[in-house]
Amino acid sequence: MERKAVVAGLLIAAIAACGQQAAEQQETGGSAPEAMPAAAPTRGSTEWKIQNALAAAPAEIAAGATVMDWPATEGGEPMQLQAGTNGWTCFPTTPQTLAAASDDDPMCLDSVWAAFGGAWAARKPPQVTQLGLGYMLQGDAGGSGTDPFAAGPTADNQWVRSGPHVMIVVPDTRILDALPGEPSGGGPWVMWKGTRWAHVMMPVAR
Repeated sequence: MERKAVVAGLLIAAIAACGQQAAEQQETGGSAPEAMPAAAPTRGSTEWKIQNALAAAPAEIAAGATVMDWPATEGGEPMQLQAGTNGWTCFPTTPQTLAAASDDDPMCLDSVWAAFGGAWAARKPPQVTQLGLGYMLQGDAGGSGTDPFAAGPTADNQWVRSGPHVMIVVPDTRILDALPGEPSGGGPWVMWKGTRWAHVMMPVAR
């Protein structure tokens, strides 16, 4: 009996609260208007670039990553959009892809991969002394699987558009010989196999 009394008391309190809420709504002419959702940032704006860059990595990594924008001019320096604390650096969609208004290709790199990418951009031999990782969880806009510096698809440069993936660099690319040099069955493969910029492409689910 005591338990039933407690339950009855709770129900009475709930009904009274509902009645009070209804009365307040009648006094104000109805329910309070819902807040409008915030507008999405304009594509290409600084806010958009930060959100886009961080979407390249898992949330745990993105939470502490530095965000850098691509150089405004060829040969220029990247510009920091947001400071980070965990050693990861995220870049938004590349200017070429952004201008084409096609896909998105942001990336988040650890320090090893960032140095590797810098060497590639400068066309200098990479100095990889330990395993390095890079995330592209939004996929990419396409690139040659054989030519590190191809600007577009040709009849024989194996142009590939990849979905979400992790990129892996290793100190000795000879250990990658057993992996295929092109996408195969959804498993890992080696991009730019046989060159000094060879690295593993590991497809992942989103």
